[in-house]
Amino acid sequence: MINGKGVRSEVDPISAKKLNAEYQMTNQAISELTWTTKANVNRVLINGAKNYETWKIYELTKEEEEILKMMLKEHKFEYGDGKRDYYIKNDGKEKICFISHDGVTIRCLFDEDFPDTLKQLAINEHMNLYNELDYEVLKRGVEDSVLKKPCIFLDSDSKKIFDKAAKKRGIKGLEYAKFLGFEKHLTEKDTNRDSRIKQYLEEHSEDGIVSISSSPENQWIRSYASRCNMSIEEFLSFFGYNKSKYDYDYINQKRDDKYREELVNYIVEEPNLVYISTQKPIYRTLYAIAKRDNVTVDEYIRRLGYQRVLKSTKIQELSEEIDKIIEEEKRYLEKEKITIEKIKRNKNLTDKLKRAYNYECQLCSEHQRMVIRKSDGTNYVEVHHINQLSLEFDEEGTLDRVNNLIVVCPNHHKILHYHNGGYSKIKKKNGELVFENDSPDIIPIIVNKHLKEKRTK
Repeated sequence: MINGKGVRSEVDPISAKKLNAEYQMTNQAISELTWTTKANVNRVLINGAKNYETWKIYELTKEEEEILKMMLKEHKFEYGDGKRDYYIKNDGKEKICFISHDGVTIRCLFDEDFPDTLKQLAINEHMNLYNELDYEVLKRGVEDSVLKKPCIFLDSDSKKIFDKAAKKRGIKGLEYAKFLGFEKHLTEKDTNRDSRIKQYLEEHSEDGIVSISSSPENQWIRSYASRCNMSIEEFLSFFGYNKSKYDYDYINQKRDDKYREELVNYIVEEPNLVYISTQKPIYRTLYAIAKRDNVTVDEYIRRLGYQRVLKSTKIQELSEEIDKIIEEEKRYLEKEKITIEKIKRNKNLTDKLKRAYNYECQLCSEHQRMVIRKSDGTNYVEVHHINQLSLEFDEEGTLDRVNNLIVVCPNHHKILHYHNGGYSKIKKKNGELVFENDSPDIIPIIVNKHLKEKRTK
């Protein structure tokens, strides 16, 4: 206990040495706590003090007890209530110390004098072991497991803090993970973690029954089960699943029948046009199935007998909008002398065509969009002339007509102009329109409301 400020003789050497030796408080920290000089603290630690009043052990007041409970539960090492400041120190092993001061009096409650209930609370919350950096690691890390053994999963940022905390304690990563109560730590390269296994099994199951074919993409889980000294049946049972007694095709058929029935609820125009927002849970499910089957979402939906549209607007409305565009194009199309150097584009038509496609690229698939969002909330898109105006034109200036235009993102615009010499042919392949040139590469037209097969001029 210290009465007054800056009085050398009132620094208790016994308590000061205890804080320094057992709780790793530096001379500077003790100096700041006791309002005395660092030199005075050094003298006290070395030689003791002739006149001092011992830091007495006081029983906690009810108010102090509640504050200490709160600090332990919320993992606070410092706290102030306007009247006193409170600190918790530990030795990183088992001992804990509670310090409070009000600017005049300092009180220390050392580990051996802690009430049993508060000591147990400190142990339960690990406040007698962990420091602030340890709790930051636990806050940022995510609990995962490997074969149900608890592990901590770290992204790149939390891994840096983990390494820093381990280095501060002078121990290796594995030892530090065990210190935090985990079997080991995991990163993205640790693919065989339980969360990923469970996700995979859930995607391949129906009502807890898992069907895993012998196809190459499934060999990794069979190999992993073998490395765990388990058959595939034992491995599935370990995670709470059963292996299907039916073949893979049967399971797929049952799955497809289920979602074929569900898609009836998403029809926007008879007989089979459906609109599914990417925010709907069913979209995420269909996406996972399609990815596993190595097809796009739209291809899987077509396999189920439906055609997906990217807007909820009905096709009849879309057709009417296209008709309006064509009519307005006819009214606003101006005839003028066209030269190679200067060709007047029909901006009115291109603007309306962009709106008709909701400012979205006709060539981007669901999973390759690189959207540029403008300040007005619309996407930045461009209109490409299939027969380039700089190379070809007719006397009536009709190359800006609807069937010569396509709405594209800047990336696809450059591809159409330059990739493998550019693309100016549209052909129908497997029932769908694609851009092609003299190379083997084709560019599918993903969304189409107005284009027809176009021959090279």
